[in-house]
Amino acid sequence: MSLQDDPYAALVGMLRQMGHDMRVPLNTILSTADMLEQGMYDPLTPRQKKAVDRLQRNSQRLLAMLDDFITTIKANAGDLTLKQEPFDPRALVEAAAEKVRPFAADKGLILHASTGAGVPARLLGDEKALTRALLALLWNAAAYTAAGEVALRADWTANAEWTVALRDTGRGITEEERPHLFEPFWRGEERPQIPTACAGLGLPLARALCEAMGGRLMLETTSAEGSTFRLYLPLSRAEDA
Repeated sequence: MSLQDDPYAALVGMLRQMGHDMRVPLNTILSTADMLEQGMYDPLTPRQKKAVDRLQRNSQRLLAMLDDFITTIKANAGDLTLKQEPFDPRALVEAAAEKVRPFAADKGLILHASTGAGVPARLLGDEKALTRALLALLWNAAAYTAAGEVALRADWTANAEWTVALRDTGRGITEEERPHLFEPFWRGEERPQIPTACAGLGLPLARALCEAMGGRLMLETTSAEGSTFRLYLPLSRAEDA
């Protein structure tokens, strides 16, 4: 298929091939750096160890950036394969929060995660995609919050939707920034360093994944006291399947 026939579908196909072709050399760099770190090519000096650390860190960042970008494009194109399997929503929420807590703690932030009593014990959905969406929101909130807390709360609505609110105590989002929040690679004036791809793909990825699962993600409120993002997902109870 040519770009003229179906530009978006052709682009997705090109990106899929590019992703494969780029992962091979990046994984080779990472495995070689790992062997260097382990002393397989003789012990490293302290300066060499720092250089290897930089190789590993930046190669991992490139892989994460590539994966986030391709997943966002595929989700927006309706080309993302999603699973429908039972999962524990409480365990998913806590596991996602646990990955971000060390970073938040280093900044002096408190990270809360809770699930309402009305949420079913088991739901059907793609656990990996759900986790990636929650992590993108958590990393974004922790990165842009200088002091205070980040709170994630999952609930079950009367319309049988799984809803997750992510509230922070950051500086808020200006009117000028709001139209760009979900634009890929847009990061605003602040550019905090976090242990992810850090390429401005977090919120676009989270929204693309939510919409691919039939849900929606929005900025619910924002002020000088903080912001709240909320996602809604029409998930089924596992026992009803």
